[in-house]
Amino acid sequence: MTFAPKVFVISALVLLFCVVFSPAAHAQDKIIQKNGKEIKAKVLGTDSEYVRYKRYDNPSGPTYFLFRSDVMRIEYENGKIEPIQEAPKVTQDPAKNPPANVDILERKIARYQKKSTLFLTAGSVAIVAGALTMVKLTGDYNKYKTAVQETNDAYTSWYQTNYKTAPPAGDLQNQESFAKFASPGIYAGAAAVLGGIALDLMGLRSMQLAQRARTELAGKQQALSFEPFYDVSRRTTGLKVALSF
Repeated sequence: MTFAPKVFVISALVLLFCVVFSPAAHAQDKIIQKNGKEIKAKVLGTDSEYVRYKRYDNPSGPTYFLFRSDVMRIEYENGKIEPIQEAPKVTQDPAKNPPANVDILERKIARYQKKSTLFLTAGSVAIVAGALTMVKLTGDYNKYKTAVQETNDAYTSWYQTNYKTAPPAGDLQNQESFAKFASPGIYAGAAAVLGGIALDLMGLRSMQLAQRARTELAGKQQALSFEPFYDVSRRTTGLKVALSF
């Protein structure tokens, strides 16, 4: 009987050790998957994509991930049951809440497009106007040359009939050069053509800048994300890659 207290103390210590260090003493949640499999775990939390947990028999070990869409419910140690539904994906609408740099690029594209349209239109009008001016002046000059030639021919014929010899060169009407005849219209037409070409080049440059800004905008509207996952039921691990626009 003198050893009874010692036996009692030893038994109590053994029982306490078993209670403290037994896996059952740790918090045990249950993750019920849609395929019917059950995982005993310590659930760390859930988000829109995953259920994060640690194995109940290795609480200091690695964190595991399950796709939320593969989980039916979670039964917590306190008796609470949480049905798991696949969370709707919330995407940002760039048109309603554009990032600052995207908004700047969109304004830049609009500005370059406006400049391109303005320059190309003005340049085309100037080239056409200059070309029409040159065509009109050329036609008028040809008519002028024909009239001078007819006048000289008529005078030469009359002179030869009356004086039996060719008229003096000084008596004939001299033809003006095209530059002198068409001045100043010829210079205005040439300036219009050259100015139109310059405006068209500026318009093409603005078009190139707009296209470059579109390419940059497309790159900023894309996002590539990587997330690790581990599926204990399939014994697979890897990275989830998502490309969003």
